[in-house]
Amino acid sequence: MQPRRRLAAALAAAAVLTLAGALAPVATAAACPEDRPEVDVAVETVPVIPGARLVIGGKDVVTDGAGRASVRTCRLTTARDIEGPTDPVQLPGARRAVFDRVFLTSRGARVSVAFEMESEVSFAFAGLPSRQIERFTLRSSTGDVISRTSLDPVYLRSIRVLRGPDGLEERRIYYSVDSVEVAGSSVVNRSQVKFYPADRAVVRVPLLAFEVRVEVVDRLFRWPTGSSVRLVREGELDLELPLGERGALFTEVPRGTYDVVADAPGLRIDRRLILSRDQVVVMPVLTWLDLAVLIGVPLLIAVGLILAPRPLLRRRIVRVLRRGAGFLRGLVAFRRRRPVPRHSGSP
Repeated sequence: MQPRRRLAAALAAAAVLTLAGALAPVATAAACPEDRPEVDVAVETVPVIPGARLVIGGKDVVTDGAGRASVRTCRLTTARDIEGPTDPVQLPGARRAVFDRVFLTSRGARVSVAFEMESEVSFAFAGLPSRQIERFTLRSSTGDVISRTSLDPVYLRSIRVLRGPDGLEERRIYYSVDSVEVAGSSVVNRSQVKFYPADRAVVRVPLLAFEVRVEVVDRLFRWPTGSSVRLVREGELDLELPLGERGALFTEVPRGTYDVVADAPGLRIDRRLILSRDQVVVMPVLTWLDLAVLIGVPLLIAVGLILAPRPLLRRRIVRVLRRGAGFLRGLVAFRRRRPVPRHSGSP
């Protein structure tokens, strides 16, 4: 029985080897169809991206330092036979490459892989504290609009690849600062700041902030009055300072429209201020003294005109005034003579 088993195993192994040998040519032939024979495919990246991992015809390919590679595979007929990296390829200099698309030439024997470049950019805002910035918006030359609330560095598209008359061409992308919002209002002139992310790692953005000196004065006598002054903008921004001899000086005030409100005795009128440059605002206030002067002087003149031709009436008025003054003096003296009750404490 033992020799028979060995013989059967040997025959089975021989049959398997024979079958494998017969099928091997068929499998090799099936790897590439007759209309797509094996060819050497040259790969290049635009722009040059070293270390980019691609899958071409089911085979893994990694580009060298010049962004080139080669692979032997079935002749390529469509860009769907090529897969690019799904994650960005990190490059030196705070740059990264993002796979875009594939171009086939020379009957599938040459592959050009286009990548979009992104560059890291940070922003430095001058003129106002950064903590006051609520949002800023960028617009690219390709029409992209980016709105951010964080001031951390951001990667922006800096280069894209297009097909031109002479082959693939690299086109640089520029951006402009559309708006920087502080307390609900933009503090930049639209598109005044433009930059290329490929050239600038730090973009400096000047903000429109100004100084405002507010002086609150007596309307008639022009001397300083009041205790404090406020700048209010539609309930979104409320700045307040005490008043000194030279008024109050507000610094780093964002561009916008404000109501100037003074805390002063008398009749005040709030002023509307459209702030687009450094300004000095003088607020006249009609104080109670002004009102007394404005009312009392004409009244005295009128009384004088009435009493001038009437001496008897003048003497009567003088007597009444003297009696009134005497009564007031007696009342004050009586109050001074009254004993002051002492506090007896709790029972």
